[in-house]
Amino acid sequence: MATCDEPLHFRVLGTFEVTRGNRRCTPTAPKQRALLALLALHANEFVATSRIIDRLWSRSAPRSAIAALHGYVTAVRRVLTPGWTSATASHPVLATRPSGYVLRLEPHQLDLIGFRSLARRGQAEIAAGDCSGAQEALGAALGLWRGAPLADLRETGVFDHDVARLEKEHLELLRDRFDVMLCNGDGHLIVCDLEELCTTYPLWERFHEQLMLALCQAGRRADALTAYARAYRVLSSHAGIEPGPRLRAVHQVVLSGGDPFDLGHRHDRGFAGLRVAHAVSP
Repeated sequence: MATCDEPLHFRVLGTFEVTRGNRRCTPTAPKQRALLALLALHANEFVATSRIIDRLWSRSAPRSAIAALHGYVTAVRRVLTPGWTSATASHPVLATRPSGYVLRLEPHQLDLIGFRSLARRGQAEIAAGDCSGAQEALGAALGLWRGAPLADLRETGVFDHDVARLEKEHLELLRDRFDVMLCNGDGHLIVCDLEELCTTYPLWERFHEQLMLALCQAGRRADALTAYARAYRVLSSHAGIEPGPRLRAVHQVVLSGGDPFDLGHRHDRGFAGLRVAHAVSP
């Protein structure tokens, strides 16, 4: 059974969860749950009372909002640390500051901190030209992603901006990992994933480009040309634009029978230090 000596762990990359050992410590009351999730997203940062109230009540807070917030904070503290009372000591995790609060967490206590730390490490490995190190770090970061962030709090509308930002970070990390896999000559392993992403996020030209490169590495140049034609139709119908210069350049090289992989990353600042491990199939 978990004790108060064990650290709390917070997870926002999926349903919102707080655990201590094997015991769940996630508040069940909606406002308390939203309050703690908001503070977790800004762990170790001061969050003003006025900002919390604006977020929890969507800028239409009742006159009793401050008193209600104080009650939520007290309830959350007791859920996180059973037996805690304000009369005995300050709370070890959820600290009060003048006109606000801070949720104090160590890096290993929040999945989002780990996710971003591993992402930065992976990007540093890319800059250093280390495919293997980059793939390990990016894979570990993606392993922390359990599903749509704060999935059980989406309907509240409180976290729309936060969720959009996190999803963008996730897509950027996927993009970087696919680049690393292409560098390793593993394009055939990511064709299906890229086809799905091109359908779900049709305006992300980079995914269309990566799909063409992956298909070429899999020896499917004709399919790569078909993928470009599909990207052209999607971009023109959804956004009224033509493919950008990078995607067009890859198309031209594939069409002429050249090496699109080299061209596809020649001007990629993130891949300045990476060397092609495997040639594209002719």
